Amino acid sequence: MRAQARSGAVSGWREALVPAAASGLAATGITGGVRLSGGFPADGVRLQVFEASSASLAAATKLASEPTALPWDRTGLTTGQTRWYWLRSVSAEGNVSAFAGPVTATAL
Repeated sequence: MRAQARSGAVSGWREALVPAAASGLAATGITGGVRLSGGFPADGVRLQVFEASSASLAAATKLASEPTALPWDRTGLTTGQTRWYWLRSVSAEGNVSAFAGPVTATAL
C-alpha cells in the first residue's frame, strides 16, 4: 500500500495488515436493547456489527452504526427480542478482521 499527497509526493510501500478481531466479546440485555462489550483491538479504528434474529451469520444484516469503542449499546429493540451479533474490526486502511462471535442476548 502507498499514500499520495496532494502535492504528488508518494510514500514508500507498506504492507496493509489485517486488524485483530475483538476479544472476549459478550452481549447483555438492557432496557430496549443489547450491550456489546469486550476488548477493542488496538489496530482497529471501528467495528462492523452484524445482527440476526437467529444464530445464522448468513441471515445477519450489517448495522449502519460502526462503533469506535466498546461497550456499545444497540438500542431500539423491544422487550423480549433476542438477537445474535458478530463483529469485525476495521483498520485505518479499511482492512477487516475475522468475525468475532456469535454472542446473543435478549432485550429487557
